[in-house]
Amino acid sequence: MTTARGTWITTTEAAQRLGVKRATLYAYVSRGLLRSERRSGQQESLFDRAQIDAMASATRPPGGPRPVLRFRSIATAVSRQAEGELFYRGRALSDVVALRSLEEAAAVVLGTTSPRAFPGVPDTADVDLRSLPLERRMPVAVQLLAAADPFASDTDPERVRHAALPTIRAAVALAGASSLPPSARARPGDLTALTLTALGGDPTARGDVAVLRVLLVALLDHGLTASTVAARVAASTRAGLHDCLSAAYAAMAGPLHGAAPVAAHALLTEGVDPAVLVARSLRERGVVAGFGHFLYPEGDPRADVVLEALWRRRGTSPLRRRVDALAALVAQRTGALPNIDLASAAVLHALGLPAESGEVVFQVARSVGVAAHVVEEYAEEPLRWRGRDPQG
Repeated sequence: MTTARGTWITTTEAAQRLGVKRATLYAYVSRGLLRSERRSGQQESLFDRAQIDAMASATRPPGGPRPVLRFRSIATAVSRQAEGELFYRGRALSDVVALRSLEEAAAVVLGTTSPRAFPGVPDTADVDLRSLPLERRMPVAVQLLAAADPFASDTDPERVRHAALPTIRAAVALAGASSLPPSARARPGDLTALTLTALGGDPTARGDVAVLRVLLVALLDHGLTASTVAARVAASTRAGLHDCLSAAYAAMAGPLHGAAPVAAHALLTEGVDPAVLVARSLRERGVVAGFGHFLYPEGDPRADVVLEALWRRRGTSPLRRRVDALAALVAQRTGALPNIDLASAAVLHALGLPAESGEVVFQVARSVGVAAHVVEEYAEEPLRWRGRDPQG
C-alpha cells in the first residue's frame, strides 16, 4: 500500500523487520517512538515502512554479534526464530520434520507444492567429479548445470521457485554421479538417498537415510545468515539462481559457517580425550566448535531434533556416551550447549562419513533456503544492497 507519504506495511511485517513481538511494537507506539494508523477494511494497524526501516538500522538484536552492519531492514517470510524455536513459513521445525520426505519439507520452505521438471541437465555419463574434493563438487555441479541451461539467467520469481528443487536434485546427482548405482539413478524422488550416495554412504540403509533426512530438514534455512545474504546480494543484481547459489557456497566455505561441522567432528573421535581438544579450542579460539548460539541461549532446537532422531537409531549408544561426556565438559567450562554443528558431526560419525561431508550436507540443505530467499529478493528493488560510508 503506497501513499504520498510512503509505503505502509502491516503490524506483522513491521514486527518482522524490527525482530520484535507485536506487543513490543505497540509499546513503541505508546511511547511515541512510532506512529500507526488504522484504516477501514484493514484488520491490522499500518506502519510507515521508512520509519520502521530507520529504527531497524539504528538497533542491534539483543545478544547479537558485534559489529552488525547497518543495512536497511530486510524482512523475510522464509523462516524465523521465536522464543527459542525455529519456524519455516510459520510451521514449527518439529512439524516439518514429521513430513514424509525431504522434498515435502523443501516445498514448505520454497512455498510451493508442485516442483516441475528441470530441462537441460547434462549427461552425467561423461562427467566425473571424483578428482575434486568432496566439498567442491556441489559448486562445480551447479555451474555445469548453468552452462547446460540456456535459461539459467531467468529471474522470474515463480519459474525460479518451481525450478529450484529439481535444480538442486540435479546438482546432487551430478556431484555423485560416478558412484550412483543404477537403481538410484532410476528413482525420480528421494533427495535424501541421493545425497547419501553422493557422500559415499549406503542409500539402501533405511536407518541412515532416516537420520540424514532429519538433519537436512533442520538445515534447510536459518534466516539472514552469511550465505543467504551473499545470495540475496547477487540476486539484487538480477543474477540467475545458479550464480546466486554459487555466491552462497562461497560464504558456506568459511570455517565459521557451512564448514563449522568439520571442526566439531574431531571432538567426537573415538579414543580421543575430549578434554585435550576442548582445552586447545578454548585456548586458541575462546569457544568450542559445535557449542553455543546467540539466538538460542537455552539450547539449539535444531540440535535437539537431530540428536533425538539419531539416538533412535540402533548402535548409537557408544556415540551418545561420547556426546554426553563432551557436552557435560563444555557446559562445566563455558556453560554453552550443543548446537546444530555438533549434531551434524554426530550424525556423520554414526553414518561413517568423513568430516568434510558436513559442509556438503550443509550445501545441499541450505540450497533450498537460499533459493527461497533468491525468489524473495527478485520481488524487491534491484541493487538495494549498498553500504554507505558513515563519513561520506
